[in-house]
Amino acid sequence: MLARAQAEWVGQALSRLHPALAVEYRWIESEGDQRTEGPLADVGGKGLFTGAIEQAVLDGKADLAVHSLKDLPAGAMTGGLVIAAVPGRAEVWDCLVGVGVTSIEGLPQGATVGTGSPRRAAQLRHLRPDLRIVPLRGNIETRVRKVVTERQFAATLLAAAGLQRAGLAEHTGHPIDPSVILPAAGQGALAIQCRTDDHVTLTRCLPLNDSAASAAVNAERQVVAALEGDCHAAMAVLAEPVEEGSSIGLRLRARVLSTDGQECIEVDQRAPIKQVGRLVQHVIEQMQQRGAKAILAGRSPQRAGA
Repeated sequence: MLARAQAEWVGQALSRLHPALAVEYRWIESEGDQRTEGPLADVGGKGLFTGAIEQAVLDGKADLAVHSLKDLPAGAMTGGLVIAAVPGRAEVWDCLVGVGVTSIEGLPQGATVGTGSPRRAAQLRHLRPDLRIVPLRGNIETRVRKVVTERQFAATLLAAAGLQRAGLAEHTGHPIDPSVILPAAGQGALAIQCRTDDHVTLTRCLPLNDSAASAAVNAERQVVAALEGDCHAAMAVLAEPVEEGSSIGLRLRARVLSTDGQECIEVDQRAPIKQVGRLVQHVIEQMQQRGAKAILAGRSPQRAGA
């Protein structure tokens, strides 16, 4: 439902921009949607959600693909493809979803929380070591059902943007401040992807690009790529526009945790929008100096000499 809603939103936006354009949809079930058992990292990582869809574009079976941007690996783009546009970003934060629970601190002692996200799991363990964190995968409707209807878990954490786009906004009533659970890089943003040599589609999609959203998610993805974060990583990055005197600047936060949540390092920096490149590099350097790569590799920074 979520993937369809996102694709239809983009299709409708293109139809408004180009009234003579005929928009057709090709629905593709990704391997990640089919393989719902076990941690995502153990069955192939985030690429499972994008590989088949990207291949359809490369094969000419579709002109463009619509992705949740956080599902696109932050390293090099698949050859022959480019992100043509990043539309305006929705809410970036996670929400706590459960029956009778309103906050992480309010969860009962030893409560079972379901999540398939190493990022969410590690941050929960850091905040509440007493919680029992167990795997929960499946599409967003399945996860909500297992928590709210079937009561298999006391709670789960889900992206507010995904809940809203999937028509499940009634479950967004308990947002979690990013200072508590920092979101994933690209969370709340969509990526419209097409072939690099398809100049017609590129030109058609370009007006959908939001420059502020694009700059923010690009900064986030640069940090993830530089620190070699992947689907195994308990890593969160968020770039947000902030006021810097009389102008707009960017606040960039990065957080890396050990999988058990016991070790956590974070960098929080701001800079004018014209100095985004320098800001990104500074955050990367600070994270490296504090031992981010050692933690991501499963080693203590102290033992690594950081």
